[in-house]
Amino acid sequence: MAATKTTTIRLTADERASLDAAADATGLGPSSYARRVVMAAVGRETAVRRRPDRLAQALGRALGDLGRVGNVVNQLARHAHVGGRVQAEVLAAVRTELTRLTAAVIALREPPR
Repeated sequence: MAATKTTTIRLTADERASLDAAADATGLGPSSYARRVVMAAVGRETAVRRRPDRLAQALGRALGDLGRVGNVVNQLARHAHVGGRVQAEVLAAVRTELTRLTAAVIALREPPR
């Protein structure tokens, strides 16, 4: 992918609201939408990234949480491996967080009601 350069434009509050509404209608973020429109105006097409849908956003949050929990589990295992004691409260908190995270991931699989 080619290197990009940032271009800044100034918009009034009303202009920005119009940009946001138009971008939302196409499923793009304001920057991607503006890029697509500008490039079309100069006779070029450009690839733009779609805004992540709600499922993708929720999945991203769940994966971030999973990474944090995995990091804690790794630290606990390392600590225990060198002879350290892991407090029962810490293990209970990790178990609770894993249960919450599991429920969140399962909820992503269920169809919306």
